[in-house]
Amino acid sequence: MQVRHLFVAVAGILLAPPVAADDAPVARKVNAMLCDTETQAISLATALSSGKTEPIAVNTVNKAAGAEVCGRFIGYAIVEVEKTENKDGSLFMLAGLRFTEDGALGWTASWVRPFDGLDVARGI
Repeated sequence: MQVRHLFVAVAGILLAPPVAADDAPVARKVNAMLCDTETQAISLATALSSGKTEPIAVNTVNKAAGAEVCGRFIGYAIVEVEKTENKDGSLFMLAGLRFTEDGALGWTASWVRPFDGLDVARGI
């Protein structure tokens, strides 16, 4: 009887699919507007949401920084950080992308909507 239970247990272990404890992130091809910092990415998303075209919004953020801090990135990157942030009454989705080529971190932001704390506080 014990031999049969041992056989069933060993068979179950051998036939079970392997389980990875922590799947390594996979680099994906990215075509996105990225900035050096979170604040610059939020400024870019704010400019885009106000109706500015992409080149004008990028130029506005770059001029404010006094350097080329935002631009289009086409290549392979891994999403390293994802978070939301409330800035001046608007809600933004931020993502930090790690470039596989040089290891630098670039930020992108998307404007979600004006933040209304009453909706969240009351659960509406």
